[in-house]
This record gives sequence, C-alpha cells and structure tokens, in this order.
Amino acid sequence: MFSIENIVSLLREYSMYSIPISLLISTVIALLGVVPSVFVTGANILFFGPLYGFLISLLGETIGGYITFLVYRLGFKKGAEGIKHKHKLLKSIVEGEGKSVGFLIFEGRLIPFIPSGFVTLAASISNVNGFIFITSTFLGKIPSIALEAVVSYDLINIDQNYARLGFTLIALVLLYLTLKKSKINKK
Repeated sequence: MFSIENIVSLLREYSMYSIPISLLISTVIALLGVVPSVFVTGANILFFGPLYGFLISLLGETIGGYITFLVYRLGFKKGAEGIKHKHKLLKSIVEGEGKSVGFLIFEGRLIPFIPSGFVTLAASISNVNGFIFITSTFLGKIPSIALEAVVSYDLINIDQNYARLGFTLIALVLLYLTLKKSKINKK
C-alpha cells in the first residue's frame, strides 16, 4: 500500500483531491507509527515538485503528528509510562514541565534515530499543551523532511544527482556512527 508508485498513482487518479489525500496518508502513517514517511515524501516530490512536495509533506507530518498526539493522549496516558525508559530524552519529555518540554520535543524531532512515534507518545503522556507540541513538531520536522525531500529527489533523478546523493548518504552514516560512539562513551 505505502509505496511511492502507489501513492503517486492515487494522487494522479484523484488529482483534484491530491493535497487532502496526501495529508490523510501522512496522518495514517503517523498513527501507525512504524511506516517510514519517506514514501509519502517521495510521492509528494514526484507529484507536486520539490518545493510544494516538501511543504505538503511538512504540513502532513505536522497534522499527522498532532492527530496522533491527541489519539495517544486519549488512549495511552495510563499504560505508556514505560516509554520513558527507552531513551533519556523521552524520559525528560515525559517528566518535563512548561515550555522546556517544547524544546525537548523539538530536539526529539531533530534526532533521526529516535522514532517519531516515540516522541509523540512521550509528549502525549507529558503535561505539554497542544500548541507547544504542534509548534515544536513543525519546527523540528523541517530538517528531517528537507533531508527526505533531497534524498527522494536525488533518487528520482539519480543520473544527474548521484554525487550529492552519495555525499548525503555518507554524511548520514558518519552522523549515525558518531552519535552511536558518543552514546557508548557516555555509558
């Protein structure tokens, strides 16, 4: 269901409703919490172009994150306390107060190795209000959606952009290894 080709076909078939369809797919992906959003970002880049694809993906991830936040808050508040043991940042979000939680959510959105669903779940069982959550999510998602957009665009146009794609992937691997080594050294 969630392949770039399937999403693009759906957007083409119902082009008059392509933006709401894209936003709905992003919301479903956020609710599922396990499907990478790169598929819908890639489809948005193909269908809407790089700039509008990026903006629609960012809007979709923000709306999807907020709806998921509300759903989690309604249904998981009691049983999800164990999430705070998964990562120090998640614990800080769950136990934080006021605007500082917004900065932690922003930070959680920036870190590519913490699943977005974990950050949303931690926020839903914290005391953060909806405005701070949505603002932090929007601002924190900008770099990750931009990265997804660049990688998607480069994959689509690999014959022209293979060097940038290779550099981006190498930089991501080095970032991952650096963060992993830093985490090991802290223990």
